[in-house]
Amino acid sequence: MHRSALICGVICSLAPIGFASADDDEAVDEEIVQDTRDVEQDTIVESDEAEVADDDEETPTFYEYPVRFARRPLVLSTGMVRADSRITVGGVFGSGTYSSLDLGGATSPVANLEVGLSTELTGAIPAPGGIGLISVIFSPDARYGDIPVYARYQFYEGEKGFLVGVDLVLVLPTNTDFTLTAGLPMRVLEVFGLFTMDMNLNFRYRNGDKFAVSNASANTMDFTFSGASVINVTDHGFVEIGGGVGVVNINGAAGADNVVELPFFLGGGYTLKRKVLVDLFAQFGWMPLMTAHRPPGRDTFNIGETWFVAVGATVHTKPLFGED
Repeated sequence: MHRSALICGVICSLAPIGFASADDDEAVDEEIVQDTRDVEQDTIVESDEAEVADDDEETPTFYEYPVRFARRPLVLSTGMVRADSRITVGGVFGSGTYSSLDLGGATSPVANLEVGLSTELTGAIPAPGGIGLISVIFSPDARYGDIPVYARYQFYEGEKGFLVGVDLVLVLPTNTDFTLTAGLPMRVLEVFGLFTMDMNLNFRYRNGDKFAVSNASANTMDFTFSGASVINVTDHGFVEIGGGVGVVNINGAAGADNVVELPFFLGGGYTLKRKVLVDLFAQFGWMPLMTAHRPPGRDTFNIGETWFVAVGATVHTKPLFGED
């Protein structure tokens, strides 16, 4: 009797220990499972970060603005500010050589809108010297240049990288004539992963005659189409080639109206990514290379008078205001 009671007591006293051991085993198993899940989650996160890093290496950006010149949209990112400078040297119809320094700038106050006092619009062919927020013409006659004021709105962005915008540009005359230009810029980003196509349709009203011919109406118009191809040979280096065709001085003086001009240019540059994004560039060409239905005193090819060389830089800041 005493032996049976003793055995029952021992069994009862050992039972909680057995249950506790089972609970401990279950806790250990749960901890191992949790650790395994944590390791798997860390692996997934590291894999995602690696993929993001790879993407960043393939398409480097500066505060989400593309470093690659050929990948950029038609407008700056919201809140960005751009300052630009350009030195232009070229031929003239007459004695001497043309030279000028143009300074300008732009910003994007809201999404898809860019406004500025500059000629450095993305995708546009080189503008003639003597136009800028601060513009000084050194030769052949020293004087100040004209002041451009523009607004560009990018209203369409397709899945295949097709971008479309609208331009409105005023040139306030201090040296030439008042002009008002309405344009339709288009850009197709890196076709086949190789090159970007730029196209521009522009209609310009001029309160004057482009060829400085006496014109009783003093109102002429230009209709131009221009295009260019841009290739990023590296993420930072790019080359471009472009040209176009235009019917200019419509309604101009007799003998100098409806002139057909074909411009041509080559260019290239290098982008530096630091605390700011800097594009250094150089361009060479003829504006125009060829002239048809030419006005008095002009030949079909005036390469000695219409050539130009330009070097410059644009500096982009990070977004300073607007969307977070």
